[in-house]
Amino acid sequence: MQQVQAIEAVAVKEYRQGEYIVREGDSCDFFYAVMAGEVQIIQSDKPIRIVHEHDVFGLENYYRERPYSTSAKALKPSRIACYRSDQIDDMVISKPGLISRIIRSAFMQLEQTTAIAQESLQYNCEAIVSDFREYQAGEVIISEGEHGSEIYRLYSTDAGLEVLKAGKRIALISAPGEYFGEMSSLLGEPRSATIRSIGKSVVEVLNVSESELEDLIACDPEIAHKLVITLAQRLKQANALAVT
Repeated sequence: MQQVQAIEAVAVKEYRQGEYIVREGDSCDFFYAVMAGEVQIIQSDKPIRIVHEHDVFGLENYYRERPYSTSAKALKPSRIACYRSDQIDDMVISKPGLISRIIRSAFMQLEQTTAIAQESLQYNCEAIVSDFREYQAGEVIISEGEHGSEIYRLYSTDAGLEVLKAGKRIALISAPGEYFGEMSSLLGEPRSATIRSIGKSVVEVLNVSESELEDLIACDPEIAHKLVITLAQRLKQANALAVT
Protein backbone atom coordinates (compact mmCIF):
# COMPACT_ATOMS: atom_id res chain seq x y z
CA MET A 1 0.00 0.00 0.00
CA GLN A 2 1.25 3.48 -0.86
CA GLN A 3 2.60 5.39 2.13
CA VAL A 4 0.84 8.76 2.34
CA GLN A 5 2.65 11.63 4.00
CA ALA A 6 0.95 14.06 6.35
CA ILE A 7 -0.14 17.08 4.32
CA GLU A 8 1.00 20.19 6.14
CA ALA A 9 2.01 23.64 4.98
CA VAL A 10 5.75 24.21 4.98
CA ALA A 11 5.09 27.73 6.26
CA VAL A 12 2.28 30.24 6.77
CA LYS A 13 3.40 33.85 6.39
CA GLU A 14 1.91 37.32 6.55
CA TYR A 15 2.69 39.71 3.65
CA ARG A 16 2.29 43.47 3.61
CA GLN A 17 0.54 45.28 0.77
CA GLY A 18 2.94 45.49 -2.15
CA GLU A 19 5.28 42.80 -0.80
CA TYR A 20 6.38 40.05 -3.17
CA ILE A 21 5.65 36.45 -2.22
CA VAL A 22 7.65 34.96 -5.07
CA ARG A 23 9.45 36.50 -8.03
CA GLU A 24 9.73 35.43 -11.63
CA GLY A 25 12.97 33.52 -12.11
CA ASP A 26 13.17 32.27 -8.52
CA SER A 27 14.17 28.64 -8.19
CA CYS A 28 11.56 27.00 -6.01
CA ASP A 29 9.43 23.87 -5.70
CA PHE A 30 6.38 25.19 -3.86
CA PHE A 31 2.84 26.21 -4.59
CA TYR A 32 0.78 28.59 -2.47
CA ALA A 33 -2.72 28.93 -1.01
CA VAL A 34 -4.29 32.28 -0.14
CA MET A 35 -5.71 32.01 3.38
CA ALA A 36 -6.65 35.69 3.53
CA GLY A 37 -6.09 38.72 1.33
CA GLU A 38 -5.56 39.21 -2.39
CA VAL A 39 -2.57 38.47 -4.62
CA GLN A 40 -1.67 39.78 -8.06
CA ILE A 41 0.11 37.45 -10.50
CA ILE A 42 2.59 39.23 -12.78
CA GLN A 43 4.66 38.14 -15.75
CA SER A 44 7.26 40.34 -17.48
CA ASP A 45 6.00 43.29 -15.38
CA LYS A 46 2.46 42.84 -16.72
CA PRO A 47 -0.43 41.93 -14.36
CA ILE A 48 -2.18 38.85 -15.72
CA ARG A 49 -4.63 37.82 -12.98
CA ILE A 50 -5.69 38.25 -9.36
CA VAL A 51 -6.17 35.40 -6.88
CA HIS A 52 -8.29 35.63 -3.77
CA GLU A 53 -8.96 33.83 -0.50
CA HIS A 54 -9.09 30.03 -0.99
CA ASP A 55 -7.30 30.28 -4.35
CA VAL A 56 -3.96 28.65 -5.11
CA PHE A 57 -1.08 29.83 -7.28
CA GLY A 58 2.27 28.51 -8.47
CA LEU A 59 0.77 25.47 -10.19
CA GLU A 60 2.55 26.37 -13.42
CA ASN A 61 5.72 25.12 -11.76
CA TYR A 62 4.25 21.76 -10.85
CA TYR A 63 7.05 19.89 -12.58
CA ARG A 64 9.70 21.82 -10.56
CA GLU A 65 12.06 21.64 -13.53
CA ARG A 66 12.31 25.38 -14.22
CA PRO A 67 12.30 28.62 -12.21
CA TYR A 68 9.01 30.40 -11.59
CA SER A 69 7.57 31.94 -14.75
CA THR A 70 5.51 34.50 -12.81
CA SER A 71 5.77 36.80 -9.80
CA ALA A 72 3.16 37.07 -7.03
CA LYS A 73 2.61 40.28 -5.07
CA ALA A 74 0.19 41.00 -2.21
CA LEU A 75 -2.41 43.60 -3.26
CA LYS A 76 -3.53 43.93 0.36
CA PRO A 77 -2.26 42.45 3.64
CA SER A 78 -2.35 38.72 2.97
CA ARG A 79 -1.81 35.43 4.77
CA ILE A 80 -0.27 32.77 2.53
CA ALA A 81 0.33 29.05 3.12
CA CYS A 82 3.23 27.42 1.28
CA TYR A 83 3.12 23.74 0.26
CA ARG A 84 5.69 21.53 -1.41
CA SER A 85 4.65 20.69 -4.96
CA ASP A 86 5.67 17.06 -4.49
CA GLN A 87 2.85 16.75 -1.92
CA ILE A 88 0.25 16.90 -4.71
CA ASP A 89 0.73 13.18 -5.36
CA ASP A 90 -0.28 12.45 -1.75
CA MET A 91 -3.05 15.05 -1.73
CA VAL A 92 -4.95 13.36 -4.56
CA ILE A 93 -5.23 10.27 -2.36
CA SER A 94 -5.66 11.68 1.14
CA LYS A 95 -7.34 15.05 0.58
CA PRO A 96 -9.78 14.94 -2.38
CA GLY A 97 -11.57 18.00 -1.00
CA LEU A 98 -8.39 20.06 -1.16
CA ILE A 99 -7.56 18.81 -4.65
CA SER A 100 -11.12 19.66 -5.75
CA ARG A 101 -10.55 23.22 -4.51
CA ILE A 102 -7.17 23.42 -6.25
CA ILE A 103 -8.68 22.29 -9.55
CA ARG A 104 -11.58 24.75 -9.36
CA SER A 105 -9.21 27.59 -8.44
CA ALA A 106 -6.92 26.76 -11.35
CA PHE A 107 -9.88 26.70 -13.76
CA MET A 108 -11.01 30.15 -12.65
CA GLN A 109 -7.48 31.53 -13.02
CA LEU A 110 -7.21 30.00 -16.48
CA GLU A 111 -10.46 31.69 -17.51
CA GLN A 112 -9.26 35.05 -16.18
CA THR A 113 -5.84 34.81 -17.81
CA THR A 114 -7.27 33.65 -21.12
CA ALA A 115 -9.63 36.64 -21.17
CA ILE A 116 -6.68 38.98 -20.66
CA ALA A 117 -4.76 37.24 -23.42
CA GLN A 118 -7.82 37.57 -25.71
CA GLU A 119 -6.77 34.32 -27.29
CA SER A 120 -7.87 30.77 -26.64
CA LEU A 121 -5.39 28.29 -25.25
CA GLN A 122 -4.34 25.04 -26.75
CA TYR A 123 -6.69 22.48 -25.26
CA ASN A 124 -4.16 19.98 -24.02
CA CYS A 125 -6.01 19.03 -23.42
CA GLU A 126 -11.97 8.02 -15.14
CA ALA A 127 -14.80 6.74 -12.04
CA ILE A 128 -18.55 7.62 -12.31
CA VAL A 129 -20.09 6.93 -15.75
CA SER A 130 -18.07 6.78 -18.95
CA ASP A 131 -18.40 5.43 -22.44
CA PHE A 132 -16.29 5.34 -25.60
CA ARG A 133 -17.46 7.04 -28.78
CA GLU A 134 -16.03 6.79 -32.27
CA TYR A 135 -15.89 9.83 -34.53
CA GLN A 136 -15.19 9.92 -38.25
CA ALA A 137 -13.21 12.57 -40.16
CA GLY A 138 -14.97 15.93 -39.99
CA GLU A 139 -17.38 14.87 -37.25
CA VAL A 140 -17.93 17.39 -34.43
CA ILE A 141 -17.44 16.16 -30.87
CA ILE A 142 -18.46 19.34 -29.04
CA SER A 143 -19.72 22.65 -30.42
CA GLU A 144 -18.80 26.15 -29.34
CA GLY A 145 -21.56 27.79 -27.31
CA GLU A 146 -23.38 24.62 -26.31
CA HIS A 147 -23.82 23.46 -22.71
CA GLY A 148 -22.76 20.05 -21.49
CA SER A 149 -21.66 18.21 -18.37
CA GLU A 150 -19.28 15.76 -20.05
CA ILE A 151 -15.50 15.70 -19.75
CA TYR A 152 -13.66 14.12 -22.69
CA ARG A 153 -10.41 12.18 -22.92
CA LEU A 154 -8.76 11.31 -26.21
CA TYR A 155 -8.27 7.55 -26.45
CA SER A 156 -6.92 7.16 -30.01
CA THR A 157 -6.84 9.16 -33.23
CA ASP A 158 -5.61 8.94 -36.82
CA ALA A 159 -4.76 12.61 -37.25
CA GLY A 160 -5.85 14.43 -34.09
CA LEU A 161 -8.70 16.67 -33.03
CA GLU A 162 -8.78 20.28 -34.20
CA VAL A 163 -9.86 23.02 -31.81
CA LEU A 164 -11.91 25.71 -33.60
CA LYS A 165 -12.98 29.10 -32.30
CA ALA A 166 -15.29 31.15 -34.51
CA GLY A 167 -14.48 28.66 -37.28
CA LYS A 168 -10.72 29.18 -37.05
CA ARG A 169 -8.37 26.40 -35.98
CA ILE A 170 -6.48 27.51 -32.87
CA ALA A 171 -5.02 24.25 -31.56
CA LEU A 172 -4.67 20.52 -32.08
CA ILE A 173 -5.27 17.71 -29.61
CA SER A 174 -3.22 14.69 -30.63
CA ALA A 175 -1.83 12.82 -27.62
CA PRO A 176 -3.91 9.94 -26.19
CA GLY A 177 -4.88 10.70 -22.61
CA GLU A 178 -5.40 14.44 -23.15
CA TYR A 179 -8.53 15.88 -21.52
CA PHE A 180 -10.79 18.52 -23.05
CA GLY A 181 -14.21 20.03 -22.37
CA GLU A 182 -13.56 20.04 -18.63
CA MET A 183 -13.84 23.79 -18.06
CA SER A 184 -17.38 23.96 -19.37
CA SER A 185 -18.36 20.91 -17.35
CA LEU A 186 -16.93 22.04 -14.03
CA LEU A 187 -17.74 25.75 -14.30
CA GLY A 188 -21.18 25.27 -15.80
CA GLU A 189 -20.37 27.58 -18.71
CA PRO A 190 -20.98 27.16 -22.47
CA ARG A 191 -18.30 25.40 -24.49
CA SER A 192 -15.62 27.93 -25.48
CA ALA A 193 -14.57 26.13 -28.68
CA THR A 194 -15.60 23.48 -31.18
CA ILE A 195 -13.67 20.19 -31.23
CA ARG A 196 -13.72 18.25 -34.52
CA SER A 197 -12.07 15.00 -35.50
CA ILE A 198 -9.61 15.30 -38.39
CA GLY A 199 -9.42 11.57 -39.04
CA LYS A 200 -11.04 8.66 -37.25
CA SER A 201 -10.88 9.11 -33.46
CA VAL A 202 -12.05 7.30 -30.35
CA VAL A 203 -12.92 9.46 -27.33
CA GLU A 204 -13.81 8.47 -23.78
CA VAL A 205 -16.71 10.52 -22.40
CA LEU A 206 -17.02 11.05 -18.64
CA ASN A 207 -20.41 12.22 -17.41
CA VAL A 208 -19.47 14.38 -14.43
CA SER A 209 -21.37 17.29 -12.90
CA GLU A 210 -19.68 19.90 -10.71
CA SER A 211 -21.24 18.37 -7.59
CA GLU A 212 -19.75 14.97 -8.49
CA LEU A 213 -16.18 16.20 -8.92
CA GLU A 214 -15.10 15.36 -5.39
CA ASP A 215 -16.63 11.88 -5.65
CA LEU A 216 -14.82 11.36 -8.95
CA ILE A 217 -11.48 12.32 -7.38
CA ALA A 218 -12.09 10.07 -4.37
CA CYS A 219 -12.93 7.13 -6.64
CA ASP A 220 -9.89 7.57 -8.87
CA PRO A 221 -7.15 9.95 -7.63
CA GLU A 222 -5.24 9.48 -10.90
CA ILE A 223 -7.82 11.70 -12.61
CA ALA A 224 -7.05 14.51 -10.20
CA HIS A 225 -3.35 14.03 -10.82
CA LYS A 226 -3.81 14.24 -14.60
CA LEU A 227 -6.09 17.28 -14.34
CA VAL A 228 -3.59 19.13 -12.14
CA ILE A 229 -0.82 18.41 -14.65
CA THR A 230 -3.04 19.56 -17.53
CA LEU A 231 -3.99 22.73 -15.66
CA ALA A 232 -0.36 23.48 -14.84
CA GLN A 233 0.54 23.20 -18.53
CA ARG A 234 -2.39 25.33 -19.66
CA LEU A 235 -1.77 28.02 -17.04
CA LYS A 236 1.81 28.31 -18.23
CA GLN A 237 0.57 28.70 -21.80
CA ALA A 238 -2.00 31.27 -20.66
CA ASN A 239 0.68 33.31 -18.93
CA ALA A 240 2.73 33.43 -22.12
CA LEU A 241 -0.28 34.49 -24.21
CA ALA A 242 -1.21 37.22 -21.74
CA VAL A 243 2.08 39.07 -22.16
CA THR A 244 2.35 38.84 -25.95
